[in-house]
Amino acid sequence: MPFVRVKPDDMSQVTAVASIEEAVRQADDPDAFPPIAEMMAAQMRYGWDLDAPEHYLYIPEDASEPVGSLVLDLPTRDNLHLVWVGIVVHPDHRRHGHGSVIMNEAFRLAREAGRNTIWVGTAEDDQGARRFVERFGFDYASRDARRRQVLTEVDQIEIQRLWAMAEAAASDYCLERLQPPIPDKVLSELVEVTTAINDAPMGDLTYEDEKFDLQRLRDLETAARGRGDRAYRVIARHRDSGEVGGHTVVLTHPLQPHVGGQGDTAVSRHHRGHRLGLLLKIDMMRWLADVEPQLKIIETWNNVDNSFMINVNEALGYRLSRIFNTYELNLA
Repeated sequence: MPFVRVKPDDMSQVTAVASIEEAVRQADDPDAFPPIAEMMAAQMRYGWDLDAPEHYLYIPEDASEPVGSLVLDLPTRDNLHLVWVGIVVHPDHRRHGHGSVIMNEAFRLAREAGRNTIWVGTAEDDQGARRFVERFGFDYASRDARRRQVLTEVDQIEIQRLWAMAEAAASDYCLERLQPPIPDKVLSELVEVTTAINDAPMGDLTYEDEKFDLQRLRDLETAARGRGDRAYRVIARHRDSGEVGGHTVVLTHPLQPHVGGQGDTAVSRHHRGHRLGLLLKIDMMRWLADVEPQLKIIETWNNVDNSFMINVNEALGYRLSRIFNTYELNLA
């Protein structure tokens, strides 16, 4: 068979995936950060929450080395109808039907897993990729924007002004900084605010709310530790009730020390309207400046319809990098 399931412990296989992805990055998205094989292996092993995606190398019968790869992410806690698909073909081997072979294998594996909905993403301005997925019957369903905050370019005077405004609006709240391991008692308090991410727009995607509980939050911590990430979380706690009203999370990694990855920023419904998102993210900036002074860039992703969070990010100096579309196909 031309498809080989990648084993995270086999660094020759992982390096082959990273090599293909690096060639694709240089050709299609040079502003993206280069893949690092060791980080990729950890991601393959632990996933985001111990629910790791499947990776395959594609080696045609007439080839001596892989020319493409396939990623399948099959959720197991919710959205059991769904599979996320990632397809890449080395730029030197395009226009030979390899992408179609990989896509058909994705369809076969999705059906085998009992999934009837497939998502695939492309850069919005990549017309060739768009035509490719549309040829298989995919329809546009949603858009996400990648933005970056270049820390040396942030207007610190404006940040101070925004902090004062947010602090006044959120006077009923206090901030707490957390790092793993977070006690179960506190993790339990974070379930509701973590679930609030379900209120974020998802375009027209066929998607059910993600399910969060104490075990999943434990698994998120375990996976981050396994990947080698350093996790930072700031929460806003209501002074009178003691409830956690909002949180924000940033991850860093020693193998990519100048880059921070923004995780969820969410505020529970009955705690909104107090500028908590702004307050949390500015406090995170201050914390990271102390503990991760080598950081140069924070990257974040938002659905293009998430105007509230986009406005917060733009105010803090995040600038648009690129927009990516998600396409959906129902196999039923």
